[in-house]
Amino acid sequence: MEHSKEEEEQRMEDSDDEEESVGCVADRARLLDADSEPVAARAAIAPYIEDIDSYMRYLEKLRRPTDYMPMTGEVTPSWRAILVDWLVEVADEFNFPADTLHLAVSYVDRFLSAGAIVTRELQLLGAASMLLAAKYETDEYAHKAKDYSYITNNLYTEQQVVKMEADILNKLKFEMGSPTARTFLRRYVTICPRGDVKKLEFLCSYLADLSLLDYDCTKFKPSVVAAACLFVARFTINPNSRPWNLVLQRRVGYKVSDLRCCILKIHRLQSIGTYPSIKETAIKDKYSHCELECVSAMGSPREIPYYFLQDIKQ
Repeated sequence: MEHSKEEEEQRMEDSDDEEESVGCVADRARLLDADSEPVAARAAIAPYIEDIDSYMRYLEKLRRPTDYMPMTGEVTPSWRAILVDWLVEVADEFNFPADTLHLAVSYVDRFLSAGAIVTRELQLLGAASMLLAAKYETDEYAHKAKDYSYITNNLYTEQQVVKMEADILNKLKFEMGSPTARTFLRRYVTICPRGDVKKLEFLCSYLADLSLLDYDCTKFKPSVVAAACLFVARFTINPNSRPWNLVLQRRVGYKVSDLRCCILKIHRLQSIGTYPSIKETAIKDKYSHCELECVSAMGSPREIPYYFLQDIKQ
């Protein structure tokens, strides 16, 4: 069957758009810039790294959500997981970086810590949180409430989105900056020996995204979740080598015993690739692409050796 010149050109354009889209997905998931920072820039930041890290750890304590689930009435961990899975799709639809997704989920948790909400407004809360996170993270996009009304299949009006946006700002007292697991992972990954850095980045990103699904992970500080993701990622890539060492312990600031509960939680999420109440997740599908090193298909041993979970002797 012959194709016209116009049809062939359209097919080529569609192919180019698809390749560009896939490339963007990979860039949005990366922890480090695709183009490494200039040496001069890294040297300028170096004297302040420890101070920045100390401030981020102070901030994560200050803006952590409480154990709010017993107080929320209708909202359950399963409902929350479904919302987060939908937010992953929204972030991909709008081509937002993973940092925007993590920040939006933190807004949801902090808002619910401040008061209960009925289930029928949970998606509205998620949409407005994503709108605010996008505004906070970047000015590259035109952010309009009507777009977020549309993304909910017009379940909520533009006016409802704007009102929820205002409610979130007031409940969070306009304190919108908050470190997430990705904030800490970005530094942790640079501590590791040079190897297949991109695979380690994508695997850490995948595990960090999975952690968003599980309400129990909100009970750990983001810096702990990040360290646990790094542990499990290193274990997955090289299951015969100890994932934690004295360098990581000193630079990250956590012993294995500080991370053990979170490590086991992240490892379990990785083993099932989803949250128990969700059959298929947008996260697992997203990280199944070759451009993301197919990290969601990577398996690790069912059990982490006991001695890997013991503290390292000095």
